[in-house]
Amino acid sequence: MNYKNRVQRVKERLKGKADYLVLGPGSNMFYLTGFTEEPMERPILLILGEQDYMIAPKMYEQQLSGLSLEVRTYVDGEDPYSLLQIKKGSSLAIDDQLWSMFLVSILNRFSPSDLILVSPLIAPIRSVKDEEEIGIMKEGLKIAEQSFMEFISRVKEGETECRLSQILEGIFRENGVTPSFSTILTSGPNTAMPHLRCTERKVRKGEPVIVDFGIKYHGYSTDTTRVVTIGKPSQEVTKIWEIVHEAVVKAEESTYGLSGMKIDQRARGVIEGRGYGKYFIHRTGHGIGIDVHEFPYISPDNGDVIPRNSVFTIEPGIYIPEKFGIRIEDMVIMRDRAEVLSSLPKEIYQV
Repeated sequence: MNYKNRVQRVKERLKGKADYLVLGPGSNMFYLTGFTEEPMERPILLILGEQDYMIAPKMYEQQLSGLSLEVRTYVDGEDPYSLLQIKKGSSLAIDDQLWSMFLVSILNRFSPSDLILVSPLIAPIRSVKDEEEIGIMKEGLKIAEQSFMEFISRVKEGETECRLSQILEGIFRENGVTPSFSTILTSGPNTAMPHLRCTERKVRKGEPVIVDFGIKYHGYSTDTTRVVTIGKPSQEVTKIWEIVHEAVVKAEESTYGLSGMKIDQRARGVIEGRGYGKYFIHRTGHGIGIDVHEFPYISPDNGDVIPRNSVFTIEPGIYIPEKFGIRIEDMVIMRDRAEVLSSLPKEIYQV
């Protein structure tokens, strides 16, 4: 990855908007440096401005030695903020997810004249993937899909949702990867709740089981959803699945030049036309990359054209309370037209 180029592009966007950019650990720091760490009470900060540097505890010195920018370290008991060279009264672009304890320390010390959020500066750059990023995401998808197919053979009636989720995530780890998010695995009436993770409910014959899964591979995420049944699905489940499938295909036939709103309308129009519009209760999709959810969004309020080489999901769904829900999700890249990256067949997986 060309981190120097990424830093330069972000600094170009910073001009005229803020004097300094301040990032904590997270996906933006990883995008600009390749370094990742969980947020913690010791500040690890990336500063871009007149000088570009990181401050970090000395225990990270060796880990950070390969970075293409200066690293300033401190030991416990020293004042980490003394390492920051930020002019008082300057304007700051602050990481959206910077811990408030760090933000308050910076505000008290440097009294900035203005604060803006970083996301509007970095998100448009991150949304356009280069071929190296795309290659990583394709490889990650292969591993995720292979893991799902291994999982299918282990789905049995009477297993709980959470036990099946554990089995799938165990297969991920056996294949050398970790989940990109907590697997969503629900059955029967629980499938009508789109973001319910899992419960101790036992899966039963004929009911839909929604499996929404993804992995992290070389820092990048995947996200896929398929429907499984034990035995033959009911006629009603099959009917709703066919409507959702039609909506997915319609959105995936989009061409370059359409906004997120227009692509959303393509999927939503199918579901509304079949009389189930009130049961489609979320956007059609979201960008994906380092984060599972990132810009651009395939949503009714996104009037921006979806950029070439952006990777996003298409995942319409129908959720009928107290009965069941159906969602199908693919990963897609926008070239001259949308190209589906997911290779798992869109079908009801009967076991």
